Amino acid sequence: MAPLVPFFSAEALPDHVNIVTKNFQEEKRRKGGAIELEKCTLLEMVQYSCNPPQDGIPQPGVVVCKPVVRLFRRCAGGLTAETTSWEPIRQAKEDAKRALETRDSGKA
Repeated sequence: MAPLVPFFSAEALPDHVNIVTKNFQEEKRRKGGAIELEKCTLLEMVQYSCNPPQDGIPQPGVVVCKPVVRLFRRCAGGLTAETTSWEPIRQAKEDAKRALETRDSGKA
């Protein structure tokens, strides 16, 4: 059975990859320099969910599969973190920053 892991919001992921937790109690900084998820290699994996329950009961003998895309970041030192929920948050922040810079450069 896989070990229990603490719950946290997707927005807090960049902070959590820099912390190691043992038994939900002991927290300490990960060894080495701080990890910046944005700079880690982006990877994609496609899995398939066959006959998902929300689509109802299929006809006998019919199998319907839908792709489920998962995103990961692989960093130096071997850390790999799933970032599927975090990537849209990161992209929205980058877009807002870019829009602000564009607006500010137009004023000059």
